[in-house]
Amino acid sequence: MSYKSLLIAAFLLLFSFGLLAASPESRLQGYLSELQSLEAEFEQQILDASGQRLQQTEGEMRLLKPGRFHWETRKPFPEVLVSDGQTLWLYDPGLEQVTVQQLDQRMAHTPALILSGETADLTEDFQVDYQKNSDEEVFTLVPRAGDSLFEKLQLFFQQGQITAISLEDSLGQQTRVDLINPSYNQPIDPGVFEFVIPDDIDVIQE
Repeated sequence: MSYKSLLIAAFLLLFSFGLLAASPESRLQGYLSELQSLEAEFEQQILDASGQRLQQTEGEMRLLKPGRFHWETRKPFPEVLVSDGQTLWLYDPGLEQVTVQQLDQRMAHTPALILSGETADLTEDFQVDYQKNSDEEVFTLVPRAGDSLFEKLQLFFQQGQITAISLEDSLGQQTRVDLINPSYNQPIDPGVFEFVIPDDIDVIQE
C-alpha cells in the first residue's frame, strides 16, 4: 500500500469522540461523538513544504461508525479505499490490483481509524490545541508516539460540523481535504463498506 493511501486511510477515521466541554480535547470529543455517519464529495490538494501544489484530486467519501469508510478518487487517477472496520482494501484500477491489509494497532493511531472508531482519550495519543477564527474552529493534533504516519493533523469545523482536514508529514508536505456538500448522520447502506474483488485482478496481501 502506498504511503499516500495509508495517510488517506489515516484521515478517514478521525471522526469519532465525546461531549462538548471547556477543554480542547473534550470539545473535539463532543463534536466527533455526535458524528455517526458522513457522506460528501471532496477536493484534495497536496502541497510541498514551500506551499507549491504537487497534486489535486477529487472524489467522494462515505463514513459510518464504527470503523467503516469508503473513499473513492475519480480524477486524475481512479483509486478506491474501503474498510469494514477490520480489513482495508486499496483498489487501483489502472494497475489492476488490490492490496488487502488487516487493521492493526499502528493503523489504529492514524486519523482514519480515529475518525470512525470508538471513543478514545485524545490526551493519551495526541497533544490537542484549539483556535477559533471567525466562524471556524480549528483543532490541531500532534501525535505523542514517535512512529506516527503524520507530524500534525488539523480538523476544521463550522457550527460543530467538520468541513476540512489538513495533514502534515515529516517532510513538511501537506495534504488538505475539503468536503463539498457534506451530509451528516444520514442512513448509509452498510454494503458500501464491503469490497468485492473484481475478477482477473492481482491481490496483494500485507
